[in-house]
Amino acid sequence: MSSPAAPPATRKRRSFRRTGRLAAGATVLTATMLLTACGAGADINTGGVACDIELPEAATTVNLLSYNSVSTDPFSNAVANGCTTDNLTVNAPATDFAGQNQRAIQSMSGSSASYDIVEVYGTVYPLYADRGWIAPLDDLISERGDAMDLDDIPATLMEQLQYDGKQVGIPTFWGTIIFVYRQDIFDELGLEPPTTYAEMIEDAAIITEKTGMAEPLALPFNPAGDVSTAYNQILTSLGGTWFEGDTSVPNLDSPEGVQALQELVTLYGAMSEQALTFSSPEVITQLQTGQAAMSMLFSGRMSALLDSEQTDYADDFGFAVPPAVEEGGDFATSLSVDGFAIAENSAVDKDLLFDLVGVATGKAASAEAAGATIPSRTTEAQEAELPFEPAAREVLEADQQLGLPHVPWMSDVYSVMAPIFGSVVTGEITPEEGAAQAQAAAEAAIATAGY
Repeated sequence: MSSPAAPPATRKRRSFRRTGRLAAGATVLTATMLLTACGAGADINTGGVACDIELPEAATTVNLLSYNSVSTDPFSNAVANGCTTDNLTVNAPATDFAGQNQRAIQSMSGSSASYDIVEVYGTVYPLYADRGWIAPLDDLISERGDAMDLDDIPATLMEQLQYDGKQVGIPTFWGTIIFVYRQDIFDELGLEPPTTYAEMIEDAAIITEKTGMAEPLALPFNPAGDVSTAYNQILTSLGGTWFEGDTSVPNLDSPEGVQALQELVTLYGAMSEQALTFSSPEVITQLQTGQAAMSMLFSGRMSALLDSEQTDYADDFGFAVPPAVEEGGDFATSLSVDGFAIAENSAVDKDLLFDLVGVATGKAASAEAAGATIPSRTTEAQEAELPFEPAAREVLEADQQLGLPHVPWMSDVYSVMAPIFGSVVTGEITPEEGAAQAQAAAEAAIATAGY
């Protein structure tokens, strides 16, 4: 490696590095993970947890619907394995990410439920709640919530599963987009984690010059959806919004919307020409193999980088809050919170279902999951000593907009954006043209959805 370069400017930003072993379970992660709310991957098999609830007198079957991932499975298995006994059977059939939402809609929109407890997250639960498909939990929390020790779940996370002032889900795990980097390379070159996109791009150029690494910056940019996540990071960091106030009127052709698309073009120019094929698994592989030195990823993805069986650089990664697009702006990040909700059309006793949700979101299940993701319970999250958790928590506690708007038409709008953003990045259309097309596509999607 060439001799270190002087840092381009004096800048300090808190960063966090692995200092100890991850909790048991982290090593089962793989780099071939599906894009989900906060993180996903192969199944984790758990033996369940203690299920101290009042069992039904008659034979009862409860069906729980959740997509399979290393982040979700510990919570599902806690009840499927731990609570199946005597008169109670809890089923949690294997389901992929896309199939979960399709099955949820089919089940909850009918007269009777195929699934009684449903896994929810930010882009789907507003639709479910708006249609009256998931039950408000406020009365159950008031009557039975003390035993669940919900005070250990930060209010910010609880609020992420509220709709129209009502609690409609209990969080299981969460994640924010954070900055991951090769701290050994940054230390040798005298670099600090960047505070702006310009600094991040400048750092990439320095690393290339001094180490010969061809493409040190790698971000998920796949037009199937990742480029939309990157757009949302940039838009909110610039202070832009998807919609005008609390209305369903899109605001994507605003000056911030145009600038966000221009920033996407600039980022693409600082990465490999193959970046449009990158989803999180490809980026993780590049970091694991030493082909990249920095990225921005959901914190639920980070455990794969800390497994010494998967990478020789497991001890070399550092974690920090993500840069802002411009100096003084908000972090370019997003927050995603997963949890469980109760199907309104379920024929099973709601008290029993709430008790099962309490087991699935409880301390024991959270401890099982803490090797793979950040559980919603602060105690279990911090006891796991995940090296990426402090950076994610700093983002969580920041006073800024986090995540996509929680409105029922968000998923319809989001689903039509990626091809437009991809065309801007490849230069087929200008940012101005892209903003206009995004505005028109959003308006059409909202009208088709009936809002």
